[in-house]
Amino acid sequence: MFEQGLRSARLYLSGLENLSDLAWPAVLSVIFASLLLSCSTPKNLVGVELKAPLDVVRDAGQHRLFIATTRVPSSVSGEFYSGERSQALNFAQVDISVPPSHVPGEIERPRQLPPDPQKHFTINQPVSFNTETQFQNELTAHLKGLPRENRNILLFVHGYNTNLTSAILQVTQFVEDTGYNGVPVLFSWASSGQTLKYVYDINSVLSARDQLVKMFSTLQLASVESYDVVAHSMGTLLVMEAARQIVITTGINPTGKVRNVVLAAPDIDRDLFLSQLRNFPEGGYNMIILVSSDDKALLASRRVAGGVSRIGQLPASELDRRGIIAIDLSDVDDDSSYSHAKYKDSPEVVRLLGDALKNGNSFNARPKLTLGQTIGVGVDGAINTLTPDLN
Repeated sequence: MFEQGLRSARLYLSGLENLSDLAWPAVLSVIFASLLLSCSTPKNLVGVELKAPLDVVRDAGQHRLFIATTRVPSSVSGEFYSGERSQALNFAQVDISVPPSHVPGEIERPRQLPPDPQKHFTINQPVSFNTETQFQNELTAHLKGLPRENRNILLFVHGYNTNLTSAILQVTQFVEDTGYNGVPVLFSWASSGQTLKYVYDINSVLSARDQLVKMFSTLQLASVESYDVVAHSMGTLLVMEAARQIVITTGINPTGKVRNVVLAAPDIDRDLFLSQLRNFPEGGYNMIILVSSDDKALLASRRVAGGVSRIGQLPASELDRRGIIAIDLSDVDDDSSYSHAKYKDSPEVVRLLGDALKNGNSFNARPKLTLGQTIGVGVDGAINTLTPDLN
């Protein structure tokens, strides 16, 4: 039924550019209703009983994920932390298994409980930490168990309409498919996980700014060799707001350990983004922005925001002129999420990002990507990197 809801919503989304502003509220209501009425809420999976023991599943992928969250702890089965806002930053960890039959670009979720680790992602062994120090000690011990070249942290910040289970699965899929050599850390702000609570989610992002700034301090551990940051959709607004505050107070990248900041399909007002950038030193950031002109979710967001373009819709050339590496994904075909999650749903893009993160770029040096790259898919299905003449 979920796929039927997506198909129904896509029918309404096609040709939206021709709608008048007066027609948009009704259209958005139809889109949201199609999604809400035709699909059930994704199952909460944190710590739920499994259909079969993990130790009988051969070749399952295994990941340990550390979590910092502004969510309130939950007593609901499988939820772990809810969509309500906490005034404190809470810390936890979980173990995730990836089924042996996993297909890159997919998250194999169960339609019914219990999940089968042979077929589905599972989230196991949830542990809440009582203090920040306990979280740091566990993270340090885990890092020290890895070869020095793998003592890197991937800080992942999810987007709008995402509950904790979905956020955990998104970062795990990204790490699995990119082959990231390091430890994933999820910063999960208090998204309601409900389609119609867009304004609630924006306010949750704004209320989490100070906590994300604190999180960057929490991760300043001697055992960490480097950091990469990946944020998606509305989560990019949170990263930019926190980065702006850090730039003003301590200067950008004071430890020199930050390598790449990837903003995927950023749901940020264009004018707001430009004002945020004014605080950054020219050329002093290694920011990769993934844009796509066919991102229908950002098209809806732009209408809700009064017609102001979102950064994730802009031509790569406009961002290039400001010294930002912009990668245009418009030619990558991805209908699974209204072309809004190509960074993880397209196997070709996932491989590209995986290669970029593995290159070990320095935050203060240009990465091994070229300004104005456009990603295209050839007739044979192979991905092509096209670099326009910028002279």
